Amino acid sequence: MAETPAATGMAEPPTAPHDAELPYAETSLGELRLSFAQRIAEDGRTVSVTGVCPRCSGRTVSRYAYGMPGVGTKGPWPFRARRPEGVPDVVGGEVHFCECGHPHPSMPSDAAFVGCGASWRVRTEPTGEAPS
Repeated sequence: MAETPAATGMAEPPTAPHDAELPYAETSLGELRLSFAQRIAEDGRTVSVTGVCPRCSGRTVSRYAYGMPGVGTKGPWPFRARRPEGVPDVVGGEVHFCECGHPHPSMPSDAAFVGCGASWRVRTEPTGEAPS
């Protein structure tokens, strides 16, 4: 299945290079207008959310288990946030964490995600399309 971009109301900004030397810090960045995409795996069991970390500019990919409440630390599948075509809005319905895969300086050995420590929500806006 093809990636579905989140409706952010913004054009895609140029991407800065990944700041791999940025020290690790558990930082909540709040709700941001970002461009992220979600893709349902072919087996239908997971959804991948892909984008760029707003703190370190690293490419980040998060995987969410479909229909498995309480899986990992990311919480239950967000059934409450459905888009018109019936696919849950994982981009706008979850807290995202930097998972750039780079162990930033000062990252603790027990960190839940390998990245810079940032977390955020993506603000999505209605596209104006009517449900079918």
